[in-house]
Amino acid sequence: MTARTIICLIYLCFSLSSASAALPDPLRVAVSDDTYPYMYTDEQGQLAGLVIDYWQEVGRLGGVQLQFVGANWPQTITLLQSDAVHVHGGIAYTAEREQQYQLGDTGIDIYSNVFIQRDMPPVSALAELKAYAIGVVDKSSHVDTVAALVPEAVLKYYPNVTAMYDAALAGDIKAISGLDRLPPRYARYDELQRQFPLYRKMPLRKIDLNYAVNNNVALAQQLTALTQGIARDYLDKLERRWLGGAADDDTLILGVPIDNQPYMHVSAQGQAQGLLVDLWRQWSEKSGIKVAFVPDTSVNLLTSLQKSRIDALVAFPDVSDLPVGLDKAYHLYSFNSEFYYPRQTNIHSMADVSGRRVGLFRNATYLEELQRRYPNIEFERYSALNDMVAAVQSGHLAGFYGASAIIGLRLQQLNIWDYFTSLPDSQVKAPLYSLIRADRPELKEQIRHGFNLLSLTELEQIEAHWLSNPNQHYFSLFRNNIPLTNAEQSWLAQHNPIRVGMLENWAPMEFVDEDGNFAGVTVDILHLLSQRTGISFDIQRYSRFEQMLADLQQRNIDMVASLSDVAERREYAAFTDEFWSMQWAVVSRLSDSDISSAAGLAGKRIAIMKDYQLAQHSAEALPQSEVVLVDNVRRGLVLLQQGEVDYLLDSVEAASQLLRQTGYINLRIQLIDGLPAYPSLIGVRSDYQPLVTMLNKGLRSIGQTERKQLYQKWFDFQVTQGINNEQFVRMLWQIGGAVLALLAFFIIWNVSLRREVKLRRQAEQKMRFMATHDDLTKLPNRSLIKERIEQALLQHARHNEIMALLFIDLDGFKEVNDAHGHDAGDELLLKLAQQLSATVRKSDTVARFGGDEFVILLTGLLSRDDAAIVAGKILHQFAQPVTLSVGTVQVGASIGIAIYPDDGTDSAKLLKVADSLMYRIKQQGKNQYCFSRAVFS
Repeated sequence: MTARTIICLIYLCFSLSSASAALPDPLRVAVSDDTYPYMYTDEQGQLAGLVIDYWQEVGRLGGVQLQFVGANWPQTITLLQSDAVHVHGGIAYTAEREQQYQLGDTGIDIYSNVFIQRDMPPVSALAELKAYAIGVVDKSSHVDTVAALVPEAVLKYYPNVTAMYDAALAGDIKAISGLDRLPPRYARYDELQRQFPLYRKMPLRKIDLNYAVNNNVALAQQLTALTQGIARDYLDKLERRWLGGAADDDTLILGVPIDNQPYMHVSAQGQAQGLLVDLWRQWSEKSGIKVAFVPDTSVNLLTSLQKSRIDALVAFPDVSDLPVGLDKAYHLYSFNSEFYYPRQTNIHSMADVSGRRVGLFRNATYLEELQRRYPNIEFERYSALNDMVAAVQSGHLAGFYGASAIIGLRLQQLNIWDYFTSLPDSQVKAPLYSLIRADRPELKEQIRHGFNLLSLTELEQIEAHWLSNPNQHYFSLFRNNIPLTNAEQSWLAQHNPIRVGMLENWAPMEFVDEDGNFAGVTVDILHLLSQRTGISFDIQRYSRFEQMLADLQQRNIDMVASLSDVAERREYAAFTDEFWSMQWAVVSRLSDSDISSAAGLAGKRIAIMKDYQLAQHSAEALPQSEVVLVDNVRRGLVLLQQGEVDYLLDSVEAASQLLRQTGYINLRIQLIDGLPAYPSLIGVRSDYQPLVTMLNKGLRSIGQTERKQLYQKWFDFQVTQGINNEQFVRMLWQIGGAVLALLAFFIIWNVSLRREVKLRRQAEQKMRFMATHDDLTKLPNRSLIKERIEQALLQHARHNEIMALLFIDLDGFKEVNDAHGHDAGDELLLKLAQQLSATVRKSDTVARFGGDEFVILLTGLLSRDDAAIVAGKILHQFAQPVTLSVGTVQVGASIGIAIYPDDGTDSAKLLKVADSLMYRIKQQGKNQYCFSRAVFS
């Protein structure tokens, strides 16, 4: 930094300090008391609004007190001109006012608008407003604005906004002028906003929001120095709070483009609705992020998004010329568009339209595709459906293209549905993307992650609710042939085949079989992806993981499956959604003690493959263990057999493969919790982002049934029978060649073999039991209870029976643990588990869901009261003191009860309802049970 720059900065700081110190204290600011949401008097009689917040920030920066003087609009001008105040807080810029006052720019844009009554025909251009009598407040800036932009409009003058709103609700006028929002303090506000909703707002012009000083140049300069120091982020927050949707700071505000039913529109009550709106509601439920919808026109919403008044646009066509600063966040949907033409014309295929003109909407993104398909047709763009219909009726157009699910409804509204028909074989798909600001990459990732939590079944159910015609469906296509966009198909044509790195020795995920071909989970999943997306995969063989990763970095290959997303890899790789879920397990000797969590590995020697991400973070994950890094699983197994390590830590998949090998008869697998999860993703070279999107679509199409089949195919946990060859040879040398010795050997070998088979069977049974039961209480675990719930749902749906889920969380368990230690806590859990099991019938299921949480499945209930009776018994039993080895303790329980079918028809929904009800009890005082309102509705 140069000396001159430093001197300038010092001078600037001194100037600002001097300006701040010289400000009047208190600074009197004139504001309107009825210009919502900028300046108005709230329900408590206090001045509030965007301008109030703005000047409070000015006062904070200047270190002065503020005195707001509220009055109606004409009086605020009088206050300024008479010098009764120092500054007018908010005034629209005009050339006349610039000559009269010293104006300062707040940096905030506002709009002059006309609100149109909801039942009136849509207005797409300002010139169409001439058909309306427009209400204006006398001497307001709206008078000149409307007169200049719509000179033929009829203006009706009113002394104040209240008189204008009263006339509007009386039906005297169908259009009213105003700023961005209608004022909630108006006595009939609810009725007014229903009749003149935001989505029927027609912007007239942008207004620069200024402040004004009267004949005081020095004060104006001081205020300019201060206001220029207000951060842009603060102004964005002000606009979001006052000009965006009404929502909390932790709520995502979503813009909903109207007039796109059944995809996006508003109900008669002004509520957002439609297929895409319901997708976002489901996104909110899955992600846990609250959302609020703001219906409006696409043009207004794009402006609001640019100015951060909303966080995202629900969906928008895939246009190449997005407004500056906006970016596509997620490919949410694709819809069909087709050719509509008059029924009486002799058109049977698009060939009959050759040489003629066809219309399409101005924002339609499929023009290039149509031109490629039909080079002899001339296409013309139109802004409105009415214009295209008129052009068809006049003979200028042969027909027009429009969205199949939307055009039918729009033609019905125009009472001309019988006049038109469509060509089914003319369909073209158009993608819709959610939009965000380009400077919010973290929101982009949140949106992508949230939608990927939605199952394909959930998406299909939402779609079927809004679209009765299966030919218009999009998500159902994912089952067999994933619909790629034109851009994706073009990219794929240029880049097929995709080179995939694969390890030759990582069974059962990927390996070379006896015939020299690649096999395993990765191969099977890639085969499904290839079938459904058209992606061709060229497998490249590797023996070392490090070399495969280096080739991905150098772009010698295009992708690697089963890769962890870590910071250093993001420099050269992009990652898909979860490719395969992985759970940790330890391989140990049969004689070793049981272990169920990472805490049990403390003080032990643990072998881990060095390529695993866990190995790189073993110091954090296993701080009290001695970690031994090995090149491969077989090396770890040798160390385990030689006693140089106590456990081999690996995935369940790899560990199960070990137990299928002969010679390892004295080993077992134990599932383990408490270790960090590193989901297996597909790593793709960073310049292949379109491939990531296509792979994600393909991964979503692979449902739980197919994944379960793959799991059963490759991870069946069967232990192959056989004996250790070294032991066999050793026995031969010991008994020699004598007949008696041979007979003794045969007897010993036979006994050993039977014991070996018995041990194998016991190990297999124990391993199966451990996979589905809790190690401490021996109750069914989370996975088994979910399986039993699904089975019970099928039975109860068939017989129309009632069942219940009780979600139980212990009250006071943490205090017992803290006071007496974890051993006492385990002892308590065992006794309570026994009590719960004794409380229910044999046909019911008690499961330990995790920690101090239990879930009880009650089947075949005669009424909902049966569940309440069981819950009451549990509360009564838990109210009794429990005697432990360390003394007597007492705990309680909070119980949430979900009822099938009132609260849900699938296991996930029932568990979620029961869990949320349990937390409600926690908040209301604990030691109770609770049903949902749906049970009693």
